[in-house]
Amino acid sequence: MKKTTLLAVLLFAPLTFFAQNRKGNLHLQPNSQHELYVAFNSSDMPKGYDGLVKTYGIAAEPGIDISAEKLDAMEALALKNTGNGASVNRLRNIYKLSITDPTNERLLSLGRELEKLDGVAYCSLASLTPVKPPLDIEPVTPLYENQQTYIGTAGVKMDYAWNLGLNGQGINIRDVEYGFNPNHEDLNEVSVGFAQGMVVSNDASTNYTEHGTAVLGVLVGDKGNYGISGMAYGANEAVLFPEWTTVSYNRTRAISRSIAASAPGDVILFELQVGGTETDPEYPDNYVAGEYDNVVWDLTRAATDTGIIIVAAAGNGGQNLDAPDYAEYMDRGNSGAIMVGAGNSTGTRRRLNFSTYGARVDVQGWGQGVLTSGYGDYVTIDNDFNQQYTMFSGTSSATPIVASCVVVLQSYYHSLTDTYFSPAEMRDLLISTGQAQGSASTGHIGPLPNMQAAIVAIQNLLGVSGNTKALFTAYPNPVQDKLTLNAEVVSAKLTAEVYTTMGQKVYSSTLNGMSQIDFSAFAAGVYIVKVTDGDKVTTRRIVKN
Repeated sequence: MKKTTLLAVLLFAPLTFFAQNRKGNLHLQPNSQHELYVAFNSSDMPKGYDGLVKTYGIAAEPGIDISAEKLDAMEALALKNTGNGASVNRLRNIYKLSITDPTNERLLSLGRELEKLDGVAYCSLASLTPVKPPLDIEPVTPLYENQQTYIGTAGVKMDYAWNLGLNGQGINIRDVEYGFNPNHEDLNEVSVGFAQGMVVSNDASTNYTEHGTAVLGVLVGDKGNYGISGMAYGANEAVLFPEWTTVSYNRTRAISRSIAASAPGDVILFELQVGGTETDPEYPDNYVAGEYDNVVWDLTRAATDTGIIIVAAAGNGGQNLDAPDYAEYMDRGNSGAIMVGAGNSTGTRRRLNFSTYGARVDVQGWGQGVLTSGYGDYVTIDNDFNQQYTMFSGTSSATPIVASCVVVLQSYYHSLTDTYFSPAEMRDLLISTGQAQGSASTGHIGPLPNMQAAIVAIQNLLGVSGNTKALFTAYPNPVQDKLTLNAEVVSAKLTAEVYTTMGQKVYSSTLNGMSQIDFSAFAAGVYIVKVTDGDKVTTRRIVKN
């Protein structure tokens, strides 16, 4: 048999990985043009591929926008974390195919022909029309924090964490969706922005872009004396990766770049959904989680295997993922993402009927009554677009509530251990300490996070006292220029020192709350930062790039 490769159209990386066939799930999104992705089982092209190249005029290009160097690093992490780098190797052999006369019918026909070949794991048709985000379900600025009841004892008990000085310090957040308003009064003075080089399309409506304003408000809104307060307001940064840019609408590109910009311990939100296959007259759009798409699932699995936590909306389609129509999806196994359903805000923690549900959904957040920034349906101050607030809902509001819990818990654990929870460990912590779902018989969406119980569980795990606070957090790590120390000031004698691994002291200073150490003149290598408060000493291992 003649062995053929895609060398004529694109050079393949010489890698072979696990063969996981997920064929037979090709379907078109209504009223949309599509593009075709294919996942091969190895770098060797299957018998019959050359004939399809000639028949359809195929040209191939990499489908995943992650550099070879980043993929190598991810593979090393996946091997370290799971003993297997197959999920990352998969990404190297996912390609986007262009053909002559690319009608939906020809793309679907080609996909079905490709799936007949032994060396093809699956084909996927991705919509070129923006998919509605899982946003609101129909129907001098004051301080609204008291109206953010999802924060306190009626919600996830984030106030317990705040009272311990825990607010997400040092953790990076990435959000994949459409856009946000960087000039909103609750976001314009915090560390939020767009991914470099990704400009939101002018065709993206305000209704779509304000979705990100609402999401980021829940996460990192400024905790000042006006407006709302973000639940993880101390996070290091929040960066939005838009699906719809001035180049084109491309969800795969946005997700790929968010992963390429992330490292173990970072948290990515998937504020997106896709049409499913189950037929329900009440929910004709049948929305489910974005990872129902095979390529998104593969990206998710590769990222979570490397230690990146992904928190994903289950979707607003009221779909039962345990139904026969979703058997292929469930048979893939768990992607590693923390899947979020929408529960009510009345304290009964029951599934809202629009929320997709099933055994795959891990936890719930409030899917109604979530006061945050954006839109203006709650209040607009002085008719100013930058002073608008909304009552957010859907799995869209549920997801940043859960993600905020993840960010704060990850920050706390890292401050005590210098390591990060894995995605599976974080999911298990949220589930095991959560507040049980009410009336689970109406469709499983899991428990509501309980920050108090989760923090106590971490303390019990590590054997620290119930009132233990991290003496300081340090970020970013690795550092290039400025290392920020966020210290819990206990006395006036709080000092910081930096040592080389040979014990040479290279820095010493008194700390007062948040301080910065200039590492720019230090040689690359490993340093030990020591903070002392009386007889209490905490150290951190810092890498200088």
